[in-house]
Amino acid sequence: MARKLNILSETGRLRRVIVHSPGAEVEAMRPSMAEEELYNDIIPLEIVKKEHEELKQFLGIVSDVYELKDLLTEVLSKPAQRKEFSKLLSSHYKQDRRQEELADMDAKTLAQISISGLLARHSSLTDFLSNREHDILPLPNMYFMRDAVMVFKNRSIFSSMRFPVRRAEALINRFVFENHPDFKGGGMLLDGPSLVKDGFSLEGGDFQAISGKLLAIGVSERTSAAALDLLAKAIAEIFGEEVTIFAVILPVARATIHLDMVFTVIDSDACLVYEPLILGPKRARVLRMDIAPGKNTIISEADSLLSGLKSCGMDLQPVLTGGSDPLRQEREQWMSGANSFAFAPGKIIMYSCNVYTLEALHRAGFEIKSAKNFLEKKEDPLSYGRLAVGFDGIELARGGGGARCMTCPIERE
Repeated sequence: MARKLNILSETGRLRRVIVHSPGAEVEAMRPSMAEEELYNDIIPLEIVKKEHEELKQFLGIVSDVYELKDLLTEVLSKPAQRKEFSKLLSSHYKQDRRQEELADMDAKTLAQISISGLLARHSSLTDFLSNREHDILPLPNMYFMRDAVMVFKNRSIFSSMRFPVRRAEALINRFVFENHPDFKGGGMLLDGPSLVKDGFSLEGGDFQAISGKLLAIGVSERTSAAALDLLAKAIAEIFGEEVTIFAVILPVARATIHLDMVFTVIDSDACLVYEPLILGPKRARVLRMDIAPGKNTIISEADSLLSGLKSCGMDLQPVLTGGSDPLRQEREQWMSGANSFAFAPGKIIMYSCNVYTLEALHRAGFEIKSAKNFLEKKEDPLSYGRLAVGFDGIELARGGGGARCMTCPIERE
């Protein structure tokens, strides 16, 4: 029997989650291309694989964990689906001449090259002199699973990625969700890849389900106001219910590409925040959107994100990323200190390198443990009260995201 999709909060007990372990696509990136590939620097593959494996193994203790590439391989097991996917891939990269070759590949190989890339086969002198290295591009950002796809209630939302270098990620995820029986759920809520155009973008790092009728969504470098308007109407119309969305207007900066870089919910009554943008005198502007099926959206100003959520019955006490010192706040926010992932109410996993954030969590009543502690001692993380689990991720952090970025939850209690 096919399993359901169900996401009604950021903290409900995690049951199923998708990840992608970094692979050859990470080492395909040249230093000269790092900025174009949306990285601050190149990262060493063997170290990031080890760090990511620690996250994956810990999640396996508390939930069912799926590898995206394994799911893609499963759906490509049928010749008809390999043919369809090969057409999708070759069309996206404008490499129709290689479509038949792709379709003739076995499922595992086709899944692999769709992520790690396929070297160019030049067919003319002009083409050769273009210096194009790949016909199918490597996707070094793929391990940031959250950005390309998200789930709300029982439906999937596929991102309209801001930058062309990441758009294939959403196409691949859409293909998996549409063709794998365990991930179809109630169907698609929004088809972002089909909506890509200048001034329209939506990414999962900006999307947070506070409850089934309350959301916080960043308007950022990666998510546009136009996309939020369309998504808001789709949610109200498809589910036939009123919904309230708090739009957080983020500065366009490398440190604040998504809302989850400055705000994540960590318990039914607590959140992790980057103080300057969420609470400080120069905090981000927040607009409340009340949407009802068939009616015009009502927009009003909120004093802050937390006061707005409180007015809707969600009273979250803030825990400060980096603690109270401004320098430590800025440094740990840059290292994705706010980018935590809840696997149950009051139980989160995050980078252990953000020591001052962990100290702030400890003062807020969270017990601090390492992921290795649970992997080696076989303890049950769910037996604790409030808990913050740290895992090694200093090189992963240099890629520009944290535990929330690297996880796509698809089912929570």
